[in-house]
Amino acid sequence: MHPQMTCKLSKGSYVGSWIVHENNQQNMIHLKSHGVIYKSSTAKSDYVGYWEVNDDYFYFNLRDHGIEKKYYGKVINNTLNIEGNVCEGLTSPFYINHFTMTPAFEQFHNISFVNDTNTDKYTYLEQNSVTGKWVLENIHTNNVFLLELFSNNTWHRTDLNSTISNLSGKWNLFNETGEINTNCAIKYSGKNIWLSINKEDNQSYITYDMIFMGKIVQLGSIKYADKEKQLFISSKINGSVIYGFDMEPEISETFYMKRWFSS
Repeated sequence: MHPQMTCKLSKGSYVGSWIVHENNQQNMIHLKSHGVIYKSSTAKSDYVGYWEVNDDYFYFNLRDHGIEKKYYGKVINNTLNIEGNVCEGLTSPFYINHFTMTPAFEQFHNISFVNDTNTDKYTYLEQNSVTGKWVLENIHTNNVFLLELFSNNTWHRTDLNSTISNLSGKWNLFNETGEINTNCAIKYSGKNIWLSINKEDNQSYITYDMIFMGKIVQLGSIKYADKEKQLFISSKINGSVIYGFDMEPEISETFYMKRWFSS
């Protein structure tokens, strides 16, 4: 079969001001890049939640006036019209309302489309396809590290013969069309990965910003015991070592990562 090419709205198309219609009430929220949401008041703009879009599914949550609500919506016919259900509560969530969402000023949205093909679905990996143990080698310095990536988007170096952690930082997935925000709490999916080193906690290793930025170049799979479930995972990553990422970045070294399967 020939690959079928379709178009969908890019994530940047959703950045802007929106009117949320819920239970005969209207509220204005402001969607920013990197998935954050602000709400305006007479004195200042307050951070109230985060948002994410995956294909035609649009998700966001709001923490306002001591109440947390989760909104599960669907993008209607590739337009800036969203509708769905509202879920309220932290310990015992339940659906309470239907909501719709429309742009406050559609002319200010930077609307663009990206191509999507059904043959590319396994290269956009989820977080659980990357977590686990890895061997990382800096090809320039020949330094080899054993790392473990955790589901909370942190990582640490583990000694080959012990569990001592003496190098740590954050990680996340990203795509070429997106910006990298090392402070973002959203769990992204993508073809690429970055790992930053927390220089405050690792002064013995570095005294400046440092980040490993790599591309997933090889895939593997894990079959579960019942042989019915199968998880696609990344098995090799190639990339560059970037010094001074937050200031004047310098790329002078390369690295690779391979899966470490302990016996």
